[in-house]
Amino acid sequence: MNTFLEALLNGWWQGILLTLLVWLVLRDLPRISAATRLALWHTTLLVVLLLPALQRIPLPHWGPAAAIPPAVTAAAPAQQNTAPVQARDLPAPTPTSPTPVMELHEDPVEVLLFLCVAMALLKLLRLAIGYWAVRRLKRKGRRVDVTLPMAMARSIDVILSDDIGMPMAVGYFRPAILLPRGMADRLTAEELRYVLLHESAHLRRNDDWMALIERIVRAIFFFQPAVYWISRQIEKEREMACDDWVIAEAGETKPYANSLARLADLASQGRVPVLATGAGKRKQIFARLETMLDRTRNCVPSVSEPLVIVAGIALWFVVAQGSAFNHLLGLSKYSSRWVESDGVQKREIKMRGDVEFTANDRDVEKMSPGGKLVVETSQGWLVRRVEFDADDQGNIKRSYFSNGTARPFDAEARRFLDSALPQWIRERGDNIPERLSRMTQEKGVDAALEDVRTIRGGHVKRAYLEELFVQAQLNVGQMRRVLKIGSGIDSDDEKRKFLENVHGRLAGRGVDAQVLGFIDSIHSDRDRRQLLLNALNLRLIAEQESPRLFQTAGRINSDGDKTAVMLQAVQLAKTRLPAEFFEAASTIHSDGERERLLSLTLTVHSGDTETVARALRASASMASDEHKAKVMVVAARGVRSNHETMREVVSQALTIASDREKSHVLLSVAARFAQQEPLRHDFFSALNTIHSSADQRSVLMAILERPDADRETLLEVSRSASAMTSKEDQSAVLKRLADRR
Repeated sequence: MNTFLEALLNGWWQGILLTLLVWLVLRDLPRISAATRLALWHTTLLVVLLLPALQRIPLPHWGPAAAIPPAVTAAAPAQQNTAPVQARDLPAPTPTSPTPVMELHEDPVEVLLFLCVAMALLKLLRLAIGYWAVRRLKRKGRRVDVTLPMAMARSIDVILSDDIGMPMAVGYFRPAILLPRGMADRLTAEELRYVLLHESAHLRRNDDWMALIERIVRAIFFFQPAVYWISRQIEKEREMACDDWVIAEAGETKPYANSLARLADLASQGRVPVLATGAGKRKQIFARLETMLDRTRNCVPSVSEPLVIVAGIALWFVVAQGSAFNHLLGLSKYSSRWVESDGVQKREIKMRGDVEFTANDRDVEKMSPGGKLVVETSQGWLVRRVEFDADDQGNIKRSYFSNGTARPFDAEARRFLDSALPQWIRERGDNIPERLSRMTQEKGVDAALEDVRTIRGGHVKRAYLEELFVQAQLNVGQMRRVLKIGSGIDSDDEKRKFLENVHGRLAGRGVDAQVLGFIDSIHSDRDRRQLLLNALNLRLIAEQESPRLFQTAGRINSDGDKTAVMLQAVQLAKTRLPAEFFEAASTIHSDGERERLLSLTLTVHSGDTETVARALRASASMASDEHKAKVMVVAARGVRSNHETMREVVSQALTIASDREKSHVLLSVAARFAQQEPLRHDFFSALNTIHSSADQRSVLMAILERPDADRETLLEVSRSASAMTSKEDQSAVLKRLADRR
């Protein structure tokens, strides 16, 4: 994202410079025709738009270092156990193509890009509205039968309109020439002929389509002043090119100039659609007249194609090759560039050709002839730089600079390289197995871990940590440290891949808490869910750590991901679920997901009274009576003569507002109803809170269907029936009660 925006921002000011250069050149070449100038401005616009892309493409460079032969041995300080690293093979974390001069290192660029996209969409919406405005003008106007003064390949209507003040040409699929109704009546036949000639020229040259493309470009690249300036020049030269075409068609200038003057005199204020072509203001007409009457200018209506081709090649050459512009336009004489900034210190390393480093990564062993390596850091006012230059024989010259001043390549320069070069090589991630093996042999595992900790790139850090598990026999303390370092990786995806690749080496090693802490550091719900499921399925987490596991699951924001983890935990649990499980279940906002989880929990653990009670309490805060009732029904159907659980179900049923859902719960209880106090009292107390006689009747009938209903239960049925508001339902219950007796 940053690289893309860097290219756009560089293209912003680079496009301004390039546009200014073209304007200065064209200003001093007055003998170029308007049609040719128009083509040149179109070419310039294309180059300005492509500048961000040109910055990312290595263009050919004709110079002394165009071709670099393979690396050869250089005169470098003697080192043992050299480990060659070819720069062209390095999986660099940043693109190796030329990098723009302007860099961005802050996340707010995403906000800026969003605002730019929003603004561009608004401007495109304005164009869409303008299109409908043009269609409305054509639909409201009155078509007239006028023969155009030239043959046209497109079918064109001439329309009189009361809503415009100047003649104009409009497209696209049904092009038309719009004329102000009052003006058309006051123009002479010759003046009208010239007006129609000019507007027909626009449509014959397909200026309506070209103008549409230009306005779309201007809407998208609204932040680029060069695009706006070029568009204004294109509009000006387009009108002059049509004027030249009319003069060439008429064979003389003065009558056409008189017609334009008459047109300016008759012009009035009126609507000018944003997508109209050929519409102008009186001031613009007078400027065209002044230019038209200049006898020294070139008024040829055709384009000088050779001149446009040469100019296009020259523009490309300036962008690609101009030594004064290579730096300004974001190009570089280096084949690779790496920049890092943390807001305090900035490091930059540029390279050309092939480079081999010494085994300890603190110096350069070999460079290809003509190669170059620049290592630079800046912190505050202090800027330090080391340059490695290889001559035609590959001999290396080392230079050290402090704040731009050349200094001897002494101990201070060595210390600078010792701090900057190894870190960069590690960040590149080349030859990780060999380098890690050397690090552990020379310094030990703990020292190697400290080096790995300083690596900023998440992908490279993960690769080093995974390789540690392959090469070293890590003890528990070292494994815990590896997990702590891994939790500092900035990418959730890299963290997930790391734990998935090493989880087989963590099982049973006593690092369960650290594994859960690692998973806790992941922000992505999807990745956290996947790792927790893996930990459950592979039994990575011991039973005593299950409370911590459910706390980690409870911090997942997505209800679906959280539920998936906890469903798997329910199915795999061999002991009673801890209280943390139900606390996590209570954080599920979706009643449907919570009901699914609690229903499975009650089904699998129906024989555990405490689990059932906790599940019912976890359902109490659900907003949906339907889902809440489903949980209670599952609980009632799962218990076996457990009065305490039944009382809990009846008690929770009182929190249900819906008569229908409450009756469903009581029906489930009635089917397994134990004829004993105090359950009987609680049951009928809940039943009497149902307002619907029909729902009361269904519950009472279910009790009467039980052959084991005792005398006290039947008395309660009679009392409840006597309080029913519906006589029909009351009669049905009392009749069934009488039959029982």
